[in-house]
Amino acid sequence: MSTDKKLIGKVALITGGARGLGRGYALRLANLGADIAIVDRNLKAADVYEFERKLMTAETVTAECEALGVRAIGLEVDLTDREAAERAVNEVVAVLGRVDIVVCNAGGGTFAFADEQSGASSDLNTTGTAADCPQEMLERVLDINLMTCMYTCMAVAPHMKRQQAGKIVTVSSVAGVDAGAGYHPYGTAKAAIIHYTRALAQELGPYNINVNCIAPGIIRTGRLGDRSNMASRIPLRREGTIEDCAKVVEFLATDLSDYVTGRTIVIDGGVYH
Repeated sequence: MSTDKKLIGKVALITGGARGLGRGYALRLANLGADIAIVDRNLKAADVYEFERKLMTAETVTAECEALGVRAIGLEVDLTDREAAERAVNEVVAVLGRVDIVVCNAGGGTFAFADEQSGASSDLNTTGTAADCPQEMLERVLDINLMTCMYTCMAVAPHMKRQQAGKIVTVSSVAGVDAGAGYHPYGTAKAAIIHYTRALAQELGPYNINVNCIAPGIIRTGRLGDRSNMASRIPLRREGTIEDCAKVVEFLATDLSDYVTGRTIVIDGGVYH
């Protein structure tokens, strides 16, 4: 992990940062010196998944970041509520002084998360199709993916515009890059995030704000489980890791990407072509 503290004095907000990929992004940016704000539905979401629980080195990701010598706060917020998202961002700015980096990681191809189901240890994944998707599933998946991203970006934009600087990283998926017959409406929501990223980058570019997107593929997390059996279909012959994604987030959150905006970087070991 990088030891270059190039983000000292910066504040990074990570949505869905209480476990999994979001946790990886938070720790990566904290190691670079950024103060961290975790915004999640459940700050102890890692407790439900054995893989995630074993990765934790403290009770919460906030505590893990503090152990790295940075300031950190955690807020439990339902980001599908636009006013709640605005209040959360305003609280981050009030407590930590500013917001320089945002990683819109909240989401998932999930109709109901494990921690929302009594006694469950796995999520209830979406089963809709483009021609036949239950209304409740459609609204839920669009809300937790597309709307949480848009509401977070809309909430941070005024603060970044006043600063005349900022880095926004949205999170799509290979499911949003290449349409398949299943996993709807997740893929549709993730495709919309790519479009929204390009539009937002055009609007915020004159304010020295970069807006880019990552699109992970087969990545090992507690929610999705071990998929190493799929390695033979991946050109690099392995499933991706949280660190593989965190390295790209580091690129997009630092000066390394100062002249990159409106782009989507696919992180899938070469599957998409």
